[in-house]
Amino acid sequence: MPSIEKHADISRSRTGKDYLELHEWMDADPGKKTERHDVKRICEYGQLMKAKYGDEGLEEYVQHIYDDITARYLQGKADIMTAIQSQVAVSDLRTQLAGGEGIACSIGVPDVDLLRRSGMSEEDIAHSIQVAQKAVEIAERTGVSLDMVLVGRGGLFHDLGKAQGRGNDHGVLGAEIGRKLRLPSEIVAIMEKHVKAGMTEEEAVELGLPPKDYSAKTLEEKIVIYADKLVDIVSHPDGIVSSEAEAEGKFPEILERHPKLAKGDRPMRRLIRIHEEIQGLTKALT
Repeated sequence: MPSIEKHADISRSRTGKDYLELHEWMDADPGKKTERHDVKRICEYGQLMKAKYGDEGLEEYVQHIYDDITARYLQGKADIMTAIQSQVAVSDLRTQLAGGEGIACSIGVPDVDLLRRSGMSEEDIAHSIQVAQKAVEIAERTGVSLDMVLVGRGGLFHDLGKAQGRGNDHGVLGAEIGRKLRLPSEIVAIMEKHVKAGMTEEEAVELGLPPKDYSAKTLEEKIVIYADKLVDIVSHPDGIVSSEAEAEGKFPEILERHPKLAKGDRPMRRLIRIHEEIQGLTKALT
């Protein structure tokens, strides 16, 4: 792997500064070197780097790990795909952290791999990532203290049941899979409740689902439901909106014009209530 001096040279070529102190912190202490290169701790250490060195220093911290991964796998002629996947993961984290996005701390690459191993299609996985990103973005615009990891992971796993079916039971199916995977009960609840924006027990029985109140109670649950519908609107094949801001700003009328998006009158009313509640808390998207 590159030496401290080599890392400093690479930083200098990219930024005009060597960030020597940062690279020494990463590599000079043998007892802490492994810990400081652990990609699972990028969120934790990344915030420290950003506070001390700013956005550029944060990028150099993540780039240091990226360069080490490249050297370890490619020069060692090990598994090329492992190297590429690791590089992509770290590169994405670098971009997200430098941009100030909370998503990097809320969604992990292992979770995406878990969706894939569970049998979700790449199209459904892409949708789930978009929902997670949108949910975290909305949560960050509220003035409320929220469990951001739950928001991000809840958005990511909300459609897990589509690995087994795409009907009204995909929330229940996802919850069953989630329990087998020992996912947190709060994430399992999001999977169950997002279908039709949180069904009543009466509606569930009408659809042949286990009798239970599936209504959304927590703000985290409601944000995932809202984000899911916003992503559906923005990605609609007919191009019904030109921006995410328009999707939020015209949310009720969009659902009224396109009732299939709401999937029923009762879900539409719930979605509009959720929209009004969340918009009352958020800063406007511009």
